[in-house]
Amino acid sequence: MTNVNHRFKFSCMIQRILALSLFAAFSFVGHADTPSTTVVMLNGTAQGGVLSLSEVIFIGAGFASVTTTQGESAEAVLNRLADEVCKSSIFNWHRPLWPRPVWIKVTGNTLTLPLSGLQYCFSGTDKGFVNVKPVLSVSGSYDAEKHQVSLSWINPQEPYDIIKVGSLTFPPNTTNCIYDCDPTPSEIMSCGLIRGKRGDVFSPPASIIINPNSQEELDTFPFYMGLAPNWSYWSDSATADAVKCEQGIKSDVDLAVRGDPWDKPLYQIIKTTQSGVQGGVWRRFLGLLAGHTYKVEVRLNTMQMDACTNAWAFSFHAAQDNPDGRGLTVDQMAGRTALPDGSKGPEAGRFALYEPGKTTKGKWLKRSTDQSGSGSEIKNIALPKDVTSITVWLRLNGANSTGVGMDWIRLTDVTDKH
Repeated sequence: MTNVNHRFKFSCMIQRILALSLFAAFSFVGHADTPSTTVVMLNGTAQGGVLSLSEVIFIGAGFASVTTTQGESAEAVLNRLADEVCKSSIFNWHRPLWPRPVWIKVTGNTLTLPLSGLQYCFSGTDKGFVNVKPVLSVSGSYDAEKHQVSLSWINPQEPYDIIKVGSLTFPPNTTNCIYDCDPTPSEIMSCGLIRGKRGDVFSPPASIIINPNSQEELDTFPFYMGLAPNWSYWSDSATADAVKCEQGIKSDVDLAVRGDPWDKPLYQIIKTTQSGVQGGVWRRFLGLLAGHTYKVEVRLNTMQMDACTNAWAFSFHAAQDNPDGRGLTVDQMAGRTALPDGSKGPEAGRFALYEPGKTTKGKWLKRSTDQSGSGSEIKNIALPKDVTSITVWLRLNGANSTGVGMDWIRLTDVTDKH
């Protein structure tokens, strides 16, 4: 693990100015014969699934997706993807470019798009094209006295060649960095968006949005293999598809609007296919302050589970990590072995529970560790003096479930400063 203290000035205001300047530049050159462009390269051959292209910009990232079939060439897939991009109004040129202009073109495995200052990335479920795993559990905090943002994350087992944090480049084993940030009172602090690179291929991005005393997930990047950015899969079954993770998209959200939790169009779906199996998704919040107290907020939806006649249970949990710095094990998340605080069983670490007769009735409901209600077995988490991380996890059990959802999470330092 490499610690990096790299000092540089950065704020989300700069990104907003950049986005506006790019839009203005495109408006200016929109009628020119040859506007400024960016070339995107797609390597591989389709194995079948979904391929998504998104802008590498915080919160306001546009994205488009196509379904691929096994054996399709990169050129064939890019031509269909180019059409979807041009029909979209959610990319940062803010208007469709349809019919497709001649300067948005596909040549072999390269796609030419407008504006030279924008970056793009691929994600989705097609393993023929998307094969560099993203970083996980991106976490951040702001030191108001030092005017610094600290970032921490977990790298996948497959090594990168380099890691990019915003525009900066770090060695492949880097897992944290620090940068200067002095925003105005009305601004949020945005952490450097993190991507790994292997060869000439970047991983899908992962990020966290940082406010004073809190961090939350507001990104709109398409999921990697059905998993939301920052999250990992867990299951206590040896069967690969006993618990399924999928990307969902809300039909009632304006895809051109960004910046608020309710504006997030993408959400995590968890399904189970076998009786007796437990599983879901988890992430860690890293680099926390030992001895501080943290509140966890999450938004959940039981979707169509009112119609499920089988026994099922959907819960959300949070707990301090092990004192040796390790995250929780599958047995701990499944409730079979004790959590670090000694609690054990299905209620250990739980602060939300839904089951037959107790559902969200298809609505998105916020639950938090300082809220009473069904399944509230814990309150805000007070970290011991030797622990600096928290694991949160979603758990679902029950055969043939139609799926449950999660779309947003926030961690807030609520330590009494007096």
